[in-house]
Amino acid sequence: MPPAGTALAALIAAMSPRDGADEQVDWEAMRRAWGVGFPSDYVAFMATYGAGGIDDAFSVLTPEAATQPTHGQELGSMSGETATMRQIWADEGGPDGVDAEPEVVIAWGVSCGADILGWLTIDDDPDKWPVIVWERHGWPHWKIYDGGMAEFLRRLFAKGFDECPLSDASLWGEPSPHFVHWREEQRRRESGIDPYTGEPDPYFGMEFD
Repeated sequence: MPPAGTALAALIAAMSPRDGADEQVDWEAMRRAWGVGFPSDYVAFMATYGAGGIDDAFSVLTPEAATQPTHGQELGSMSGETATMRQIWADEGGPDGVDAEPEVVIAWGVSCGADILGWLTIDDDPDKWPVIVWERHGWPHWKIYDGGMAEFLRRLFAKGFDECPLSDASLWGEPSPHFVHWREEQRRRESGIDPYTGEPDPYFGMEFD
């Protein structure tokens, strides 16, 4: 696995952080809530990009110092997506060859194809956690990839896997992925602007039955 600094530098070369922002995460509160530290590449990612979207096809979840989703946060939150991921594991079983309870997964991302991405926290060293994907439209649904989240994203953009690891191939081999921090994404949408293209949203202000 590449060192965190090397992995993030390679990702920055592939995806500009110009529309990112430091998420200002209380990592000690995160550690207390989740009972584990977090990978150094993820910590660096949050300080450089923060949470947000990539080309409206992928979301990097906002870190939360709470393991239980509150009302209205069941979907699209770290706690909510982690709960979903663990429930799927409990209902369907985990990946082949992994003898562990569902609590070993923590979610960090979701795709527009309804895939959930997380870490398999089976090592005491968070920097050795592989990425685990529950691919909704793939088979088998569970797939495990060596390397951290920064390396996973870089390889996704570079077609660095034998096949696309996600149900939707929008970012597979994408030469210029565009990341937008969630607050900036929200501001642009509320201004009637497509957050990723910068063009006016033709449907802004329209009501649909």
